[in-house]
Amino acid sequence: MVIDIKKLIALMTDFGYKDPYVGVMKGVIKSINPNAEIVDLTHGITRHSVLEAAVNLLVSAEYFPQGTIFVVVVDPGVGSERRALLIETNNYILIGPDNGCLSLLIERDGVKRAFDISNSRYRLLKISSTFHGRDVFAPIAAWVSRGISLEDIGVEIDVDSIVKVSIEKPMYDLEEGIVIGRVLYIDLYGNVMTNVKADYINLIETKVGSRLNVIVGNSEHQCIYERSFSRVPCGELACYINSWGFLEVAVNMGDASQFLKVKLGDKISFKAT
Repeated sequence: MVIDIKKLIALMTDFGYKDPYVGVMKGVIKSINPNAEIVDLTHGITRHSVLEAAVNLLVSAEYFPQGTIFVVVVDPGVGSERRALLIETNNYILIGPDNGCLSLLIERDGVKRAFDISNSRYRLLKISSTFHGRDVFAPIAAWVSRGISLEDIGVEIDVDSIVKVSIEKPMYDLEEGIVIGRVLYIDLYGNVMTNVKADYINLIETKVGSRLNVIVGNSEHQCIYERSFSRVPCGELACYINSWGFLEVAVNMGDASQFLKVKLGDKISFKAT
């Protein structure tokens, strides 16, 4: 039985904003459920960056209402043998490719059931090899938002078979008094989010207002450990625990990623002065 209800669908892709791909996905959803409410979480994920998608989903989901349907289309394996998934967690429905982009939120939120929707009868009739966002993920999200039973949409699978990614844990060198992390995300402003959380900073006994050495490759820079980048002079480096709970490096009114010459995955270390 189809129950026509209003349910929030949040879209995340690496499609960008130049092409019509996102708009077409929304058109498919609205064609199936005109009452669907659609939110653009982001379409600016770095192309093909599954880990970046997983991290953004992880830090964003808790600010959405229970029952939100998240559709994540960062899918470099589209057209291959990778599965299409629908996951029911304790609080959300997750739809996307089986490449790890859903796995960080799955780990935190827990899983009730998981389904392979690769051959679902709720896909569009014509399936492209290159646009499963339109032909598979969008229509299935729309039908879920209308109340279709999940058992009717896909084939239940073992949760342990789902592809996983992980956030690498920082390391602490006691002898050197240094925390060794990785660049986890770089936002539009060039702010550099690392995988280092506050408990690691406590190990090097850093207090607000003190200075930290930021080490990237053979370069070493000083930053002020503060509550926000706005609390340091313009053009200076600031380190702070960001709104997601990770240590971030910024240049007040500047671009820390360019200043430090870092990219996703690079090693970045912190040491008290």
